[in-house]
Amino acid sequence: MTKLVLQRVAAAAVATLLGSGAAMAASNITLCGGSPGGLWSLLGAGLDKAVRQIEPESTVTYQTSSGGFANIVQLKQGKCDVAIVHIGEVVIAARGDEPFKEPTTGVAAISLLYDWAPMQWVTDKAFAEENNISSIADLAGFTGKYDLVVNRRGILPSILAEKALELAGSSFEQIEANGGSVQFQGSKTASEVMQDGKADTWVNATFVGSGSIKSIAEARELTLLSVPDDVIAKMQEDFGSKVVTIPAGAYDWLDKEVKTFGAQAALIAAEDADPAMVALLARAIYEHPEEIQGVHKAMGAFDGALGASISQFGYHPAAAEVIKGAGL
Repeated sequence: MTKLVLQRVAAAAVATLLGSGAAMAASNITLCGGSPGGLWSLLGAGLDKAVRQIEPESTVTYQTSSGGFANIVQLKQGKCDVAIVHIGEVVIAARGDEPFKEPTTGVAAISLLYDWAPMQWVTDKAFAEENNISSIADLAGFTGKYDLVVNRRGILPSILAEKALELAGSSFEQIEANGGSVQFQGSKTASEVMQDGKADTWVNATFVGSGSIKSIAEARELTLLSVPDDVIAKMQEDFGSKVVTIPAGAYDWLDKEVKTFGAQAALIAAEDADPAMVALLARAIYEHPEEIQGVHKAMGAFDGALGASISQFGYHPAAAEVIKGAGL
């Protein structure tokens, strides 16, 4: 079938399902997420609870993975029914940029899950003041030793950090050429590196008030570096990033407003996914947002309007039908 025919069949199937009020047969929906114990695993538990509100015999089973890039591949291979990814990962896949070898499409949105995970350039305050560094643009002309820790190599936050630095006139290579270092670590280890004074800056896409940053702040005086407007605009254009302003006072130690960009995460399915399954998930999310809101205090702002706000790629027709029916 062509894509257009698939969309029409899916929409018709969902309209019939919703109109008849028929119950779905119980199903086990496999969700590809990320590492165990993180926010994505909590979102998996929330989705499971929301689905049970609609169909008590159905379940959502969380499957760990190395992250969104892997999830796109596994979704395309049929190894999971739905997946959590960052918007930027879908954009990168569609272009065929690394780690993909060719354009990889064929996925569709069910819901945006959050858009408030800003890239936070957490920096030792004394280092920033001594070297007159308040923005990542100031690193372009800095020739001193600078130690940076970013997320694991090849995943979206480290890609965003590298690209943002390049757009601001610096690079990982320049940092190392000046005698500094770039370390690639997971969030927990990266936080420990900063706590131990083994890096001057840790950058990651994480919620304001994250436990990792609070732990660093207990060991060191901190500030945040800002990102220039032109860099933010380019990150929006190239990676679907979100413009974020972290207000003064967001942390006890933050005495200035900081402009940056942030990552957005979404629940997606294959374009040819079972319309009934997608409709069940969409109904669960849009009719019971409280189950998503309740998984973590950082998810309190989630609602249907946010879920329906993805613009970088299209919604699955079954999800679009549910969104339309909800008046969103």
